[in-house]
Amino acid sequence: MSQSTPIIILMATYNGECYIRQQLDSICSQTLKNWTLIIRDDGSSDDTVNIIRQYCENDPRIRLICNESDKHGAYLNFWTLIDHAKKNIKFDYCFFSDQDDIWIQDKLEAMVGFAKKFDQTKPLMIYSDMTLIDGEDNITLKSVDSEMGIGSMSGLTEYYSSGFIWGCAAMVNYKLMEIVPVFPLDDPKISIMSHDNYYAKFCLAHGEIHYLNKPYIKHRRHSSNVTSGNSIKLTPLMAVKRLLFGYKKTAKTHAGGYTQTLLTINMMKRSNLMTRETAEVERAIKKGGFYGVRMLSKHKVKRKQFFRTVGIYTIMLLKSYKKYMTER
Repeated sequence: MSQSTPIIILMATYNGECYIRQQLDSICSQTLKNWTLIIRDDGSSDDTVNIIRQYCENDPRIRLICNESDKHGAYLNFWTLIDHAKKNIKFDYCFFSDQDDIWIQDKLEAMVGFAKKFDQTKPLMIYSDMTLIDGEDNITLKSVDSEMGIGSMSGLTEYYSSGFIWGCAAMVNYKLMEIVPVFPLDDPKISIMSHDNYYAKFCLAHGEIHYLNKPYIKHRRHSSNVTSGNSIKLTPLMAVKRLLFGYKKTAKTHAGGYTQTLLTINMMKRSNLMTRETAEVERAIKKGGFYGVRMLSKHKVKRKQFFRTVGIYTIMLLKSYKKYMTER
């Protein structure tokens, strides 16, 4: 490895000129200063690259990689960046950054300080609460945890219903990055494979995951970002409407999540990192029905919102997700 830094921050960019200055400023303003930011741009056609280069000229901690290949995509861009970091940089902790968020000034200091309380010889993931903002910096939700209960991850729920750990609010230690294989960059499935729940599932099986109950980022949700379509609030009325009119869409969403879980478990097999519980998860998803529901109960699967929990068990029981998994 040619480089060494205590903290590495990975940011994937694409046409982010509207907000990237705010995010870069928030990173540069961190109370903890000993970090390196690696940015990989995926062929932006706006002024994103020029803006980043201005910051690189003024701050040697910021480095830019431009994707000059003909292969593009949000997830592929991030995975390629992760692959580069693993091969070229020695670090203690790794943070993932969106291009359009705003970090609270003591995010790095607080999360690294919290992480140091735990055994660094074991894989570790730390994640925090988030505040949501819109495209005009207006707060739309002060705490995601207050609405979704992301700080109360029960059992193996993350394998069946992701949404607790968001990459932009998470950090991992070197040990986790070391044991977990990078998802194959030439696999077509990489287009649906998010890095955050991939690392979370590996860490559930082989390490420790801990939560900081404070929002350390302002996460921006607008029409252009990857997760803008993810639902946060789910009132009883919305749940009834989803059951009556949006069941197909919900089943497809579960199919997408289960596909990611099976792909992750397949990588565990290839790396000799399978456990008894991950084998049970795989069998539950593949069989569904009453066996799947029994495993959901055994694995203590539940969400804070009652109707979300009901949806998970109903779709598993009816195997509604299965026909949509074949489309992926």
